[in-house]
This record gives sequence, C-alpha cells and structure tokens, in this order.
Amino acid sequence: MSEHIPNATRIKVFELCKHNESLFGEFFKRIEQDDNLFGNLAAAIRIIEDTANLSRRPKAKFRELQGHKLDCKVYEAKSGAIRVYLFHEEHTGRVIITGGTKDNQDKDIKSVFRIIKEYKNESR
Repeated sequence: MSEHIPNATRIKVFELCKHNESLFGEFFKRIEQDDNLFGNLAAAIRIIEDTANLSRRPKAKFRELQGHKLDCKVYEAKSGAIRVYLFHEEHTGRVIITGGTKDNQDKDIKSVFRIIKEYKNESR
C-alpha cells in the first residue's frame, strides 16, 4: 500500500518498489525539500486519492496516457509543474510508479513505460 494515500480508498493504491525501496518515495523526498513544488505534489496526490475513490477529474489534472503497447492503463496526475505517474494493475489496484516535472515530461513518460514493461516481464 502507498504510505502517501489513505488506505480507505475504493480502489487500492500501491507504490512500485525496486530493491524494497519505493521509486515514488525517492521523488517525494526530493520535492519535499522544495517549498515551491511541495504544494503541487500534495495536490497531485489528492487527485490520485480522489480518482481512487471514483471521483472524476478533468483531463488537465488526470489523464490516461496513450501511445504505448502495454496491457494496462497508464495515468498521469498533475498539478502545476508536478506530474505523478501510475498504472492500473488488474485485480490489484493502482500502482504509483514515480513523479516528475513538466520540464522532463517526455523523458519521464518514456521511462515510466519502460519501468512498467520491466515490472510486467518480472511478474510473469
């Protein structure tokens, strides 16, 4: 389960870990030090919580990413310059992968697709 999202959501939310370390946790710690961006990160996390409780958000705040050949839905939650990337794991819930900033968005999205592909290959 994600330590950043309350456990009581209708769709469970997890964080992807590598070597027992949350990839999102590393991003969270970096942004936590930046007063200018932390409010945006908190807002993006609230968007993930709200959508996990089946509330809809405009595409400008929460959108499904297209253009990949993965067998899952991949999402981007955004607020200001902050982006948080997650996917839906069937019969499990949503899995937060990592976060990024608008400046690195294209590179971050490619990395997220690669990470999901690696995760799917390892879990077969």
